[in-house]
Amino acid sequence: MSNKKYYAVKVGKAPGVYFTWADCSAQVTGFKGAKYKSFPTIEEAVAFINDENITIKNIEVKSIPKTKTSKGSIKIKEGYGVKPIRSTAKVKTYKSYINPNEIQDEYEFIAFVDGSYDRGNKIFGSGVVVLHPENDSHEAYFNAGFDKWDQWNIVGELESVKVAIDKGKELGNKNIAIYHDLKNIALWASGEWQAKNEYTQEYVRYMEKMSQELNICFVKVKAHSNESVYNDLADEAAKNAIINYLKNN
Repeated sequence: MSNKKYYAVKVGKAPGVYFTWADCSAQVTGFKGAKYKSFPTIEEAVAFINDENITIKNIEVKSIPKTKTSKGSIKIKEGYGVKPIRSTAKVKTYKSYINPNEIQDEYEFIAFVDGSYDRGNKIFGSGVVVLHPENDSHEAYFNAGFDKWDQWNIVGELESVKVAIDKGKELGNKNIAIYHDLKNIALWASGEWQAKNEYTQEYVRYMEKMSQELNICFVKVKAHSNESVYNDLADEAAKNAIINYLKNN
């Protein structure tokens, strides 16, 4: 008898059916009011969510059995029919929070990043807050766009890293510290997690390229906690990015 489990996230950062606890955990950890449950079959997992737009995530297309819900067919995301890869980027990761003051001598560019998502319009938002320790100030940057990958909040999160690193490089910085609340950001970059679709693999290749030129580290921050006000500011910038995008498009 198979012990395979399917993890259904009904309420979380990116609702859907996940094939590993690690992927499921990333969507519900730190998310207030999260609702999720494991099931022995996909049919039960989909029925728990009860959403005709449900997506199956983090598995190869060839391994997905054909099944239908009472509302319609399960929709499989594009870009999953690829062989998983692991990043070879040379980056440093810190699994717990470190005060920026403690690393500012080593990393002259320190940025807090976060992502947001408008599910109805499929628009992602990326927020970046760059610290200026020399005068105790900060500056915000943001980006937004259409989620052509159907990756929900993951796009905003990963694109925020790109915005931060590109800005750091543009300003001539070689040592960059990225503070983030979604652990996927660091795990895909470091190769601790496999990248299983075309979009996350694009992120992996970006990190591999940038790590050849820059000294990059990732520092984990607890979401919506009192660890740092800058994490909340990055979240606010990501949400405002979506608002501005919808106003101008």
